[in-house]
Amino acid sequence: MSDIEYHKEIVSLLGTLENVTIDFSHIEMDYNEDVFKKCQYLKIETEQIQARLRLITNSIQTKVFQSVESFLKIKEINNQSNFLIYKDTDIVSYINEKTFLNYEPIDHYFLISNTKSFLDFKIFLKEQEKEIDGTFHFVDSYNKDFRKIIFVSFSEKGRLNITYDPSCPYFDEQKDYRSGFERYKSCFVEENSSLTKFLKSATINLVSNFPKESRFKQYFESLNEIVDKARINFEVYLNELSIDKIKKDYDDVKSKYFNGLSDILSKLSHNIIILPIEIAAVLFAVEKIKTEISFLFLLIVAILITSVYVSLLLRVHFKDLIYIQKVFKYDYEILIENNFFKKYPQETFLFLEIKLRINDRVRFLKLIIESYFWVMNLANIVIVGLLFSYLKFQETAILIITFAILIILAITRNYIFDISESEEKNSV
Repeated sequence: MSDIEYHKEIVSLLGTLENVTIDFSHIEMDYNEDVFKKCQYLKIETEQIQARLRLITNSIQTKVFQSVESFLKIKEINNQSNFLIYKDTDIVSYINEKTFLNYEPIDHYFLISNTKSFLDFKIFLKEQEKEIDGTFHFVDSYNKDFRKIIFVSFSEKGRLNITYDPSCPYFDEQKDYRSGFERYKSCFVEENSSLTKFLKSATINLVSNFPKESRFKQYFESLNEIVDKARINFEVYLNELSIDKIKKDYDDVKSKYFNGLSDILSKLSHNIIILPIEIAAVLFAVEKIKTEISFLFLLIVAILITSVYVSLLLRVHFKDLIYIQKVFKYDYEILIENNFFKKYPQETFLFLEIKLRINDRVRFLKLIIESYFWVMNLANIVIVGLLFSYLKFQETAILIITFAILIILAITRNYIFDISESEEKNSV
């Protein structure tokens, strides 16, 4: 009979556990002849006490837990462990390091494997009470009698106390915490001896934030996160970096660039706000002097000179944007070229977000500059065309002049916005 068939027979014998009590030394149930014969068939030793039958647990080839709560009181799970658990309406079996749910093998069900890893974790921490490198203790005190673990650090939050219950915690059956434990243990191999100091600091920093009543459970559940933080801090140490300082310096840099962009935006906003006022003022002046030919010619010249001047100012603003974007890109690339960020690219997220925001702001300002260029100059062309009509120019002549101005405007646009095109591409 296979082990899993034997489990089926035991469950058939015990039924739904009605009127069944399970103790360390025996299982007691109501006596009847069929139950007695089945015990004989399964070679289970029995004792009859009046109307009750006792099954001697040492003669049962598997250990039976009447609930998950009783299972969590287990002290050891090893490679030879063989047991079954009544879990509500399900039967969970553990045979030869494999888990079965209702007698079918199952891979993604971690009730038993998580509990086994937790028990191994407790043993592992007890072993880390010993000295490392002659002076360093990873665990400063582990008292099994009082179920208390103490970590002490002079450079971090000082002292971490962990107390725990005799029973194992109940872990999410759909989450596998074994990998976190294996990664945690890997930090203690000889070539990683310096890493353990950072692991202890990360442990104290993170675990001290957990509530005392669930601290040990959350400690075990957070092993992957602790290892990640420790390795990052270790790499920071190896690369002589300070992430906090870098973030502060980069934040200052961000402020500097945003201030520069805000200054450009402020100047453009001023120009945009007064543009309708200027157009209205020009049209009002035209209406007043439309019979004065000399004044109309002077006004045309003034409008053209003003258009050229403002266009050149827009070119200066555009060049400033290209310069800001180029210098920021250079600062960013120097930062992420550090070996630390190559190994932990996720740590560049904050800096990448700042870079994207700067680039978005620059693109927005470029759009404003070009829009302002076209609105201003097209409005001026319309006004100049109106002035020429007041000067009694023929419609054909006005169209030719307007077309010529448009060609000049297109050439001017290219001059303003095609500043070192390759340079602009490199700054993105």
